[in-house]
Amino acid sequence: MIRSTLAVGAVACALLASADVGNAQRARRFPGAPGSDGMSAAANRAEYYADVMLHTNALLGKWRGAWAADDIETLLELYTEDATFIFNQDDPVRGREAIHEKLESLLQRSGEVQASFTDFDASGRMGLITGLLTFQLGDQRGSRVLTGIHMTVLIRNGRDWGIRSQLIRLDQPENATPSN
Repeated sequence: MIRSTLAVGAVACALLASADVGNAQRARRFPGAPGSDGMSAAANRAEYYADVMLHTNALLGKWRGAWAADDIETLLELYTEDATFIFNQDDPVRGREAIHEKLESLLQRSGEVQASFTDFDASGRMGLITGLLTFQLGDQRGSRVLTGIHMTVLIRNGRDWGIRSQLIRLDQPENATPSN
């Protein structure tokens, strides 16, 4: 009886040891969360980025379309309630009401705007986009096309993304004064 118990115990230990060796070998090949095949973490990350890029492209497409149509109401819907907006050297404005005033003055003086991605990153509920802008602006000196950069911080609420913070800096000629 003792021998059979020892034999059963030894077999159980051998099975556990071989399972641990097998798990260790799989873990080396497929790093990831314990108990996973290891590939799911990379697949989930790729799926997350694809989802974020899809929604980000849609949001920026709406932003460009609303800007081109001078549709301030649609533009404002893209910003969160407590969003911050900075244009050129102007003071930052915070909240939809202040952004409304700022965008209203910009839309009166501007034409088409083109925005591109040069860098993108996202993690959890937040995304960051940086890129180049081409901006048609009219003022007392006439209409001119300016280029510059934008940095847009997005935040996710459920499946929807909104603009949490946006910085637009346009390259200005040496003798230009900051816009108001």
